[in-house]
This record gives sequence, C-alpha cells and structure tokens, in this order.
Amino acid sequence: MIVRIDSANPPSLEDVDNFRAFKLICESPREACAGSFAKIGRLDGDHLWVDADWIRTNGRQDEEWVAGLGKMIDYAASAGWVDDGGAIRVHIEDI
Repeated sequence: MIVRIDSANPPSLEDVDNFRAFKLICESPREACAGSFAKIGRLDGDHLWVDADWIRTNGRQDEEWVAGLGKMIDYAASAGWVDDGGAIRVHIEDI
C-alpha cells in the first residue's frame, strides 16, 4: 500500500491490494505537507503513524480486503509498528 501526500491534494491510498508493502510517498516539501500529515496521523521523524481507520475508510470495503488489512495490521503489530491507539507506522519517502 502507498499513502501519497502532496501539498495541493488530500492524502490518497494507492496499491490497496498490496498488503506486503506499506510506504508513504511525499511529493512536496515536508514542511508544506504538515496539514496533510495531521489529517491522517502523527509525524515522528522519518515516519508517520497513520490512523488505521483512515486506511479502512480509503481502502476497499469488501470482506476479503478487510481480512487482508487485518492480517497486515497483525504483522505490523508483531514487529512493533502499531502503537497503543492502533496507528500504523509508515516510512516517509521524499520525492
């Protein structure tokens, strides 16, 4: 999955069926994207803790997809990439 952020558009979720990769692509200077980051999560250095509900809302709503997301979140939790509030840590890649 890819979270795409730039300063001119709302954050979007792409490649929603790829549960094996999770990254955030920032297409504008990070300072210009502060508002977009805040809409979906909490900035933490080179990572953003993305609200899992935002992912659910912006992904597919069918049972198969929801189950796949659940497995991805379980894996992320086992690696320490899910916080106490359920947010998932994603690495920010700047373009």
